[in-house]
Amino acid sequence: MSTTNKKSLIISIVLKSISLVASLYGLIFTIDNIMSFTFFTTLSNVALDIILIIFIVLDIILLKTGKDYKNNKLYILKFLMTLSITLTFLVYMLILGPTSEDGLIGAYFRNHAGSFGVHFVGPLFAIADFLLFDKGFKSKKIYAIYAVIPPLCYVGFVYLLALTGVRWYQTMTAPYNFLNYNAPTGWFGWDLSRMSTETLGIGVAYMIILLLLIFIGIGLLYLTINKQKKN
Repeated sequence: MSTTNKKSLIISIVLKSISLVASLYGLIFTIDNIMSFTFFTTLSNVALDIILIIFIVLDIILLKTGKDYKNNKLYILKFLMTLSITLTFLVYMLILGPTSEDGLIGAYFRNHAGSFGVHFVGPLFAIADFLLFDKGFKSKKIYAIYAVIPPLCYVGFVYLLALTGVRWYQTMTAPYNFLNYNAPTGWFGWDLSRMSTETLGIGVAYMIILLLLIFIGIGLLYLTINKQKKN
């Protein structure tokens, strides 16, 4: 392995490690009870942490022995987990934080800044690592379609819980306001004057479609950047 490749690998391990530590720190202060595991933030961070640990171990083995045990299936999983954490990063920054009663900055730094760890630092470093250093990923544009799998699985999981009678914050049919079909705007309504911690004033169906399209778009962008980095 060349000196340049060793330096890149070491930097990649550092980025993964920072992401992992920030995520674990945030999870410690944001997980309150079993219901915490119904939030996409928690699930996406836990899934990301598992894949980061696997890659850190395999990267260290590569650094020490020169043998690379990472395969494309692992890279696809890392791609999907990176997309999931990107959704966590963007939705909190653009939707949930600004509509929080604490305001965006207050929302990030409550609970000993745990939210800052799982919504900002952890995601940011994981995204940087994927875009800069995952050159072993044999990416194809069709993989962008896979981007819809994590969010659709999550939406299905949450709504199954809602159908069994589970409620968040006493009245909400989802942990997040943009998925709460119990709000006045329901599935297909539109009334931005009702924007609050329980609704965006936009029908849930529209938000799901929009987020899926954005997710596919981000997936294509990431795959394009990844391919250019290898050229």
